[in-house]
Amino acid sequence: MKKIKSHIFRGKKYKIIISEIDNEILKLVPRCRGLCDAPDTIGKSITLSPKLSGLDLIKVAVDEGIHACCWDLDNTTVDEMSESIANFLYRLGVRDITNENI
Repeated sequence: MKKIKSHIFRGKKYKIIISEIDNEILKLVPRCRGLCDAPDTIGKSITLSPKLSGLDLIKVAVDEGIHACCWDLDNTTVDEMSESIANFLYRLGVRDITNENI
């Protein structure tokens, strides 16, 4: 799989960053493993934890992609959607994904 530096979600280009989540954010959301900037943010990005791999990486990547596409959805809805979609992809055989590929 090709490494990516950016991706376009609904016409908006997001930089893709693999990085530890900021400690200030972790104080507010201790289990945070990914972040997505609002679509109107200048220099917007999606950040994914470098500790993610396999199904966990798929779930978090799908979650942040949904946020990028549908910013107005609440987090509970996005979590439910990303869990369902990631499990569906996993059942289809999508497994060969590590953060080294991003």
